[in-house]
Amino acid sequence: MTQMTTIATLLASLIAMAPAQAVLAQSTSPSTKPAAPAKSSAKATTKAAAPSGGKAADDAEDKKQIFILPLEGTVGIQLRAKDMHTIKDMANAAGPGQIVIIKINSNGGLVLETPEIQAALMGIRDGGHRLVAWIEKAISGGAFTAMYAPEIYFMKTGSMGSITRIAGQGWVEQGAQEWEDAVARTCEMGGRSPFVGRAMVHAEDLLSYDVDPDTGKVTFYDTLEGEHELSNAKENLTFNASNALKCKFSSGTADTLDDLLAAMGVPEGQYQVSEAGNKVFEKWKRTCEQCEKEVPELFRQYQLGGTGTGDGMVVLGKRIDAIKKLLEWWKKAPEMLRYELQVPEPEQLEQQLEQLKYQQQQARKQRDGAGN
Repeated sequence: MTQMTTIATLLASLIAMAPAQAVLAQSTSPSTKPAAPAKSSAKATTKAAAPSGGKAADDAEDKKQIFILPLEGTVGIQLRAKDMHTIKDMANAAGPGQIVIIKINSNGGLVLETPEIQAALMGIRDGGHRLVAWIEKAISGGAFTAMYAPEIYFMKTGSMGSITRIAGQGWVEQGAQEWEDAVARTCEMGGRSPFVGRAMVHAEDLLSYDVDPDTGKVTFYDTLEGEHELSNAKENLTFNASNALKCKFSSGTADTLDDLLAAMGVPEGQYQVSEAGNKVFEKWKRTCEQCEKEVPELFRQYQLGGTGTGDGMVVLGKRIDAIKKLLEWWKKAPEMLRYELQVPEPEQLEQQLEQLKYQQQQARKQRDGAGN
């Protein structure tokens, strides 16, 4: 089975996995975000206090959480569905009604990560939580990830779109329709017109819209018949903060967390900002940085050992030690080793380890025999 066939099959399965939701294909209501309460404030408590007891403790326990998960780097490597699942589980443990904000800064990445991303983000929504995407840069797989959120907010210089294919350059016909259909369906899952997703995938899929002057309702077209044109036949659609807001693709624009919470209409005093998402992000970021620093040297040692020493036993010992450490890294950061650093798979390393141990054993026997 070719890589292209695998990708096409994966995307077809994504479409089949998507829940059947009744979503209008052409129109968008004036706003998908809930109405702001009579009094709202950006000043949600940034962190739970450590009350000794009494009313303060009860108030802290009553507050719902705002989980902010930064998603940066390559989708499927630094930007992982695993971290989204972790936050989903934390939100579920806190009970329904939490807020999860995914802060995206990514140029895209691996198609193979999309089923798990879908499972994690739809799991957040199914758990009764409010899922929000906050866009610094969401290109290709980054945009695909953001689509699952019913609410999307842009930073002032934010951009989102251009969902290109991972295989090859330009428009690749094999599997192309499955890819476009998957993106369109993901758009619908977020409560948006599938025409938007198609224009992000294929430049020849055009996009324009009208705004009803009385109701504010936006109607998208897969032609240029609308009053406002968003794409052309030369470039895949990429939103900026301005045109995304005008067509109500985005729910607002915010550069800071305070501005974002205000735009979201978060009720004052009812939520506290959890540090859990940042901790999850920082831990994985440190792991990736350490991996990027250590693994190439281990891989070099695995391949060459201490060949400069002229001592075969030293060479074998260093290669064995390097493989053992590489196998440990496979447990800690498989995404980095497989896709970023392209280290041989664990099974291959295990086989090589056994061979080297056997060579080491034979070399010892030979050395001991020579000494008698």
